[in-house]
Amino acid sequence: MAVKKVFVLAGEASGDVLGAEFLTALRAADPHVSITYTGGPAMSAVLQGQAPRVSMEKMAFMGFAEVLRHLPQIWRNDQTIKRALLQERPDLVVLIDYPGYGLRLAKWLNAQGFRREGTRVVQLVSPQFWAWKLGRLATLKACFDAVYPLLPFESPLLAKAGVVAPYFGHPAAFRVPLGGWDPQGPIALLPGSRTQEWAQHVPIFAATAQALGREVRWYRPAHIPPGAYQKILARLGVTASLETIHCGVPSMQGVSGALVASGTATLEVALRGIPLVVAYKTSRLSYEIGKRVIRVPYISLVNLILDRPAVSECVQDRCVPDILTQAMVQAWTRPDWVQTVAELRQAIDLGDPMPKVVQHARSL
Repeated sequence: MAVKKVFVLAGEASGDVLGAEFLTALRAADPHVSITYTGGPAMSAVLQGQAPRVSMEKMAFMGFAEVLRHLPQIWRNDQTIKRALLQERPDLVVLIDYPGYGLRLAKWLNAQGFRREGTRVVQLVSPQFWAWKLGRLATLKACFDAVYPLLPFESPLLAKAGVVAPYFGHPAAFRVPLGGWDPQGPIALLPGSRTQEWAQHVPIFAATAQALGREVRWYRPAHIPPGAYQKILARLGVTASLETIHCGVPSMQGVSGALVASGTATLEVALRGIPLVVAYKTSRLSYEIGKRVIRVPYISLVNLILDRPAVSECVQDRCVPDILTQAMVQAWTRPDWVQTVAELRQAIDLGDPMPKVVQHARSL
């Protein structure tokens, strides 16, 4: 297939980073390919400031209650994206993570005849069908030409279901070098990348750091400027100087440990070799619905990959300062942490996966 026009969609910060890595590899393979996208600052930087069809900040809603509150914005996003796809008719559509929307869009693309006309549709990051919504496997088989999983156990499960799903490794293992731990350093606080996550986590994380008697480094998402993040913290009752607000987990340096909201950051912090505790709290409605449908025992990528409780997970009612404090002290004293980090990297490090993903997607 001749790939001259590509559309890439990422709906949240971790997907924006993956999208930037994909676009870098795509441009290296073909500098003249035409690219349109929905995403954030990382993708925009690769494309030298090109504006997205919809900015990532208008897409990043998570949880049942949060989605309901933002339905008008979600509808407007959907209409904008579909109009762009109908106008541009790309040769390749790359949907990155964000399955709540991406799978619906793939069904629409299929129904509109895009794939019959030659457009190839691929998914980068497999939806967690093994955790909940097993029925998504049927959509992946029917509506996608390939799925590129980032977790090693996903590829054989997808292949068994008839989905084209080669495993090329996890880009975090290539992106994130070992190093950065200082047992006497401050504690890193990573309360998430969405407004609703900050409201839940920031006060709890700040109180935990105070109980531990450690100086604090806040890690902001790349799409939020330092001054804006400082104001967000202030609205949530936390006073922080600009010097304590950092960005860039892959280069995290000089910290003793980290409190991390569940997500890609849990994996990146662990790959740095920094002891961590995974903490997550959501609305009561989202939690009550989620716990009835999720079928796996872990929420963090570290534990899912290693299939054991390698890092502590403090979720919902356990996401409180006294429990987080105890968990962080235990993380600092784990005798097998160095071995755990090495095992984690070995499980997912196959070199830079993005050139392989690009090559495979362009050859479909």
